[in-house]
Amino acid sequence: MLQNGESAHVLRIFDEEAQAMQSARNSSLMLDDAYNTGVAILTKYSEQRDRLKRAQRKALDVLNTVGLSNSVLKLIEKRHRIDKWIAYAGMLMTIVIVYAFWRWTH
Repeated sequence: MLQNGESAHVLRIFDEEAQAMQSARNSSLMLDDAYNTGVAILTKYSEQRDRLKRAQRKALDVLNTVGLSNSVLKLIEKRHRIDKWIAYAGMLMTIVIVYAFWRWTH
């Protein structure tokens, strides 16, 4: 049978374990929220990309119809590639920031 001091020690250990479990659950919920937010952002980026591709195709069709020079079209395509790399860099930075925040909170 446990004595009074020993039972208090055991209860304190159980309380600390319960707090640790609650903290782990809270962290898991925060990570799930961050993941879901990331998925939603990437979905919106995909939708925007598709919308912008359609707009670019229409603009290129109009420009071809008007008869703009090849050099202007190449500049537009180069700008598109640069914008794509900027978007990728932004996505990478978002992942790094989320990971750093996760590491900081743990």
